[in-house]
Amino acid sequence: MKSFKYVLAAVFISVCSQIGDAQNPTQLPPPPRPAPSSTPKISEIVSKNLAQINDKTVVSRERREQAYAKLLEGQRYIWSVSRSRSQANSVSGVRLARQSLQKAFELDPNLAEAYTALAELTLSSPPNDLEEAILLAAAAVKIDADSFGGHRLLARLYTIKSRLNDGTFEPNFARQAIAEWQEVGRLDPRSAEAFAFLSEFYARTKQPVERLDALRKWLSSATPLETRFYSTVLGGQSNLSPESATIKYGQALLETGEKREAIEVLSRAVADNPANEEAIELLRRAVESADGTLATIAIQALQQAVFANPENTTLIEILAQIYVQNGKVDDAAKFLREAAAKITGKSKISAADLQVTLGDIYIEANRFDESIAAYQNALTTRGIGETAVVLGEERDFAIRVFDKMIDAYKKANRPNEAKAVIDRARTVLGKADLFADKKLIAFYLETGKKPEALQTLRSLRARRADDYSLLRLEATILTDDGRVDEGTALIKNLIGKKPSANGSPTANDANEANEEMMNISSLMYDDFSNHLFIADLYSRAKRGKEAVEAVNQALTAARSTDRREIARLTLATVQQSAGDFRGAETTLRGILLQTPGNPIALNNLGYFLTERGEKLDEALKLIQQALKIEPNNSSYLDSLGWVYFKLGNLPEAEKYLKDALRFDNSSATINEHLGDVYQKQGKPELAKTAWQKAFNLASETDEKNRLKTKLGIKTLK
Repeated sequence: MKSFKYVLAAVFISVCSQIGDAQNPTQLPPPPRPAPSSTPKISEIVSKNLAQINDKTVVSRERREQAYAKLLEGQRYIWSVSRSRSQANSVSGVRLARQSLQKAFELDPNLAEAYTALAELTLSSPPNDLEEAILLAAAAVKIDADSFGGHRLLARLYTIKSRLNDGTFEPNFARQAIAEWQEVGRLDPRSAEAFAFLSEFYARTKQPVERLDALRKWLSSATPLETRFYSTVLGGQSNLSPESATIKYGQALLETGEKREAIEVLSRAVADNPANEEAIELLRRAVESADGTLATIAIQALQQAVFANPENTTLIEILAQIYVQNGKVDDAAKFLREAAAKITGKSKISAADLQVTLGDIYIEANRFDESIAAYQNALTTRGIGETAVVLGEERDFAIRVFDKMIDAYKKANRPNEAKAVIDRARTVLGKADLFADKKLIAFYLETGKKPEALQTLRSLRARRADDYSLLRLEATILTDDGRVDEGTALIKNLIGKKPSANGSPTANDANEANEEMMNISSLMYDDFSNHLFIADLYSRAKRGKEAVEAVNQALTAARSTDRREIARLTLATVQQSAGDFRGAETTLRGILLQTPGNPIALNNLGYFLTERGEKLDEALKLIQQALKIEPNNSSYLDSLGWVYFKLGNLPEAEKYLKDALRFDNSSATINEHLGDVYQKQGKPELAKTAWQKAFNLASETDEKNRLKTKLGIKTLK
């Protein structure tokens, strides 16, 4: 959590950049005489001065001139402090500046600039007195209602006190901040900072109309030179650029139901910057709910954006998506084929990516032959044939496409053709590549051929004895086959051992392959990770007591705070799986006592409470805290959607579960949760589709059986 002093430092930085004319420190005026020990408090002086103003006390021209001279003198002292490298000189300079500024408004109580300058100095120098700074800035605006510096300083100070993005929000101070930022906007109608902060405050105080108005004004504002205070309050990635304003405006439009304008605004934002992931995700969200007239509007807006940016594959894919959502699969396919053909000459990589997207669309429509043809075209476009072994980026692309082709044949219940693609992949990727072997093992497991899977795996292990992932895979297969003692024995045999001198790489090995093997070997003989893996195997086999014992052994082997925390998080998961719900809760609360900001502990505790249907309001807050730390974490988004489901807030549940799928569409749990939401909403076909996807992705027997029940059938192809 940021301290006030950290935020105040940003205020001081911005203040120093605006102080008056620079002078050489050697030309500073002589220091004023030391103030008597009975110097009155600043609050008393301000009160006295304001009383004089109320009495309409006349200040002579001579005193006004003297006051202004003292103001300049104080500003020169402040300038010298900003340049000084000596702490003693800085302390002296602050004291002299304070005396000069105080004398300035003693001579002329109407000199608002002196109050503002002293407020800034009070804030930026020890003891960084926030309340005194507010008192002085308030005096400045009382004297001069159009004091821009006074209003902006008050706006920033009340923003700090409101805890806008730092702890518990304070509505009373937020109202004062809003009033002051409104004054800043009145005095400078092109102040991006004022309207940006107003939009944030209006969002927090549930004033959507005012928020949209502030965002529109921000869009038409000048780009500011000084942005440190804004980025400090709202986070290092926040900025006052027009692009940032556009994205926030699009998000606000989306949240208020203005989807038409949101699509138009966000389409332009993505067209201007195709790499802006936030704008892309917001546009996807807007497009996802488009239907009827809105769908037509979305298509027109995106068509214009694509016409202006014909090589922007992101826009092309989003437009294809909206065609599909509205049942126009053939229109989407035609559009993608034409777009790919247009850009093939300029970028074969982009054209191939579009053909992969086309294959994915056909898969969703269960048009398997067409999907396979699209994937094959993608390989051909990238120049990937049948004989030459591919490397680098071409290898990564080939693996991605082969993986999709294998899954397509599996979904079409054509296992022989799936196996043929695996064999083809071995030729294209080379015999040394493990992709084909691992896919073959998975193929055998999915078709119920566990002996063949084990035989293939063991043959592969004979060639790659130091590949620890293969050892763990064998242990997992044995465990899932009910042979947990055999599986755990493979890992237990490594406990307490070290790499042999002649059987493992040495420190003198320099080539890349040996370095990789050294890393694998290091992991293989790491007792901590081995104990945790054994715990996972026991947990899979529903042997909770032994799983807990293995985690405790990992705790003993842990040699760092981070590892001990990982072990305790694992312990909570094992306890939950074993039915020890209170133990899991106690473990997680213990972690949060030591590290209150641990997002995994926050999410897991929230999710465990949700699963039990207990303390749902607390669960919601815990998960929201985790998401604030990691806003794009699919597991946390799933947890948030699930707790909203348990609370009966189905629209929010659907929203966050769909968000989770954007970041991880291969999760059986997220798809199952979304299916449950659809069922509650009275959308049986959508529920069935989501559950079917979950079943296809599920690996655990319990998961599959539960999903079979929801689908109402005993077996699935």
